[in-house]
Amino acid sequence: MKRIPSCTAMAALALMATSVPGEAAESAGPLLRLEDALALASGSNHSLAASGLELDKVMERTQALRTRRYPSFRFDAVGLQLLNSPELNNPSGTLGTSPTVGPIPLIDTNNKTTATAVAVVSQPITQQYRLALQLDSLQLEHQIATEDLRKDRQHITADVKSSYYQLSATSAGIVALRDLVTAIEDVDALTTRYLAEGRVLRSEALEVKARLARERQRLSATENGFDTEHEHLNQLLGRDLDTPYRVATPSELVSLDQQLSLESVRQRAVENRPEIRKDTFRIEKAATARKIADSQWIPDVSLFASYARNINYTVVPKEIATAGVWLTWEPWDWGRRFHEAHEQGAAADQARQNRQETTEKVSVEVGQRWRGVRDARARLEAAGVSEEAASAYLTDTRNKYREDAKLLNDVLEAEARLSAARRDFTDALAGYWSATAELERTIGNENS
Repeated sequence: MKRIPSCTAMAALALMATSVPGEAAESAGPLLRLEDALALASGSNHSLAASGLELDKVMERTQALRTRRYPSFRFDAVGLQLLNSPELNNPSGTLGTSPTVGPIPLIDTNNKTTATAVAVVSQPITQQYRLALQLDSLQLEHQIATEDLRKDRQHITADVKSSYYQLSATSAGIVALRDLVTAIEDVDALTTRYLAEGRVLRSEALEVKARLARERQRLSATENGFDTEHEHLNQLLGRDLDTPYRVATPSELVSLDQQLSLESVRQRAVENRPEIRKDTFRIEKAATARKIADSQWIPDVSLFASYARNINYTVVPKEIATAGVWLTWEPWDWGRRFHEAHEQGAAADQARQNRQETTEKVSVEVGQRWRGVRDARARLEAAGVSEEAASAYLTDTRNKYREDAKLLNDVLEAEARLSAARRDFTDALAGYWSATAELERTIGNENS
């Protein structure tokens, strides 16, 4: 990491920074450093908080699935009462008489309410392998959700940096505009005096006033834009929109090390970008899904114990307790499991292709952003030289105008030139830092 490598640009920034009015600096609030802003966004941004809940959802699904590895307890009960009157009465002796037992049935059997309650405890055995694979799949899903959160965090970080850099550049631009307005006000006062002395035309004096009005309007519009961006950054930080603060001057900001080669930047991006890591986890998840599909061939074997209680039954026992082994198996499925397994194999191949495609796209994007930073830095240096030259030209022309009223048009031209140069410099400054933030996001930086 290092500062902007431009002496000319730094000289222009220093000139702007030294012109900040004292009362404006005091009313702006405490200094909010960029690293503090990133920390606030990481902990308080509402979008990141919502994304983080996805991790909690996956974790809860994991915990819910893990309980299926333990014994299950089930209780069933049923009560029956016939609502119609079928002929079900069997008088005693209807079925004959036994010499030893007597009449069959022994008593009259009539319709009456009956009930049965059953409690069952079962422990899965062979299903443990499949459950372990499903837990592995959920763990990979958790890692994918983690990469999604990292991606959101990188975007929020880039947004915070862009907003912060925009505020810093706009603040410098406001200082420059105030200086320009002050300079035009001096020219206006001098021109008004010349008009009274008859040394300039009224139209020339009005042109100065029109120029002053335009620059004041530009200053007002820039200050309104600054206030809007000020609220936007507070929103990104999860704070009240009216929270006061001030940002560092452009000369205090630190950018990426400009000596980093394109190859090293691309390598860092391949290692850090969530999209590539997600595709890697998707490959593993698809492989796990195929194992789960293959495990469907394994019979489901469970140990179980049950207890049944019969109420108002005279023929069957009142209590029945059993224990044993329960086996469920589907030996013939017409090829369903075979096709399900091959589907997951195709999904793994698809994920590999997607990872290769994502890697190549990231490399292209990194190259574009890396070159964009170089272009933005060159533009900033050129704009700094132009601004410095225009400022010096206006100073010289104003000094000559104090002695020769005929140079008013030259002064107006110099003011217009400086106004355009400072506008270009402010745009170039904001563009440079925005390009830097985008490059850092493309590389995969989150809080640096």
